[in-house]
Amino acid sequence: PNKNGLTLPLSNQCVDESFCSYNLQDYHSQLVNLPSHINERSIATWSYVENIDLNRVPQVIHEASCHSGHSCHGLDVALGLEAIPVSLRVPVLRKNPACFPTASYSLDFEIITVACLCAVPRRA
Repeated sequence: PNKNGLTLPLSNQCVDESFCSYNLQDYHSQLVNLPSHINERSIATWSYVENIDLNRVPQVIHEASCHSGHSCHGLDVALGLEAIPVSLRVPVLRKNPACFPTASYSLDFEIITVACLCAVPRRA
């Protein structure tokens, strides 16, 4: 807590990798463990690409990449639908030289696309 009795956000604190790497791995595995091949069975299909950052834990995050831009397998013309990426704010540990020698990492958040869905486009 700071002088006002408020707890500082963890993102301002240095942490050791062991502090939450298990929880982060569990969190990320839940994102990838969707129903079997749902990315291929969806009307708005997507594939997973590796988002690699050697200064982050986890170093590899599988991120959704929507197929065919704004296509919804033929429904886009008839119903005016478009493929929309679905993103989450995901916690990661980032190597932080300012934390050395007591700890090596600080908590950070990244916006990661986890899926794609079909929706009516926004109207102005």
